[in-house]
Amino acid sequence: MSVGTRSGLVYGVGALRAAARGDRAFWAVHRAALVHGIVPVVPVTVIAEGFRTEARGDRIQALLDGAEVEVMDPSQARRVGELAVKAATTDLVAASVAETAARRNCAVVAARQNALVSAARLLGHTLVLHAL
Repeated sequence: MSVGTRSGLVYGVGALRAAARGDRAFWAVHRAALVHGIVPVVPVTVIAEGFRTEARGDRIQALLDGAEVEVMDPSQARRVGELAVKAATTDLVAASVAETAARRNCAVVAARQNALVSAARLLGHTLVLHAL
């Protein structure tokens, strides 16, 4: 698959961490997306990990107020689990971000992670990653 145009953004844990620490560059990207009618997608696994690891939950919540939260149904949970096995990773959050990005044809805003890149590759999704 060629890179081509992506139809949206998926936020990984790195995006939530940047939001929590008040990273100006990240917030500028987030605001620009919203101004241009792009509503970022945040998988629930990312939210759980963000609140688990970051002290500034108020900033994460502010980010989520302008995002679409994607809940995981049983079939998606199975796809994510099977993808993690194929990618040889225990990082279910990275696998869920890759699965969401591939299914929705989205770019990803996250920390650079080998598991994320490997999982996307296994899905035939050329990852467009905006690394934080």
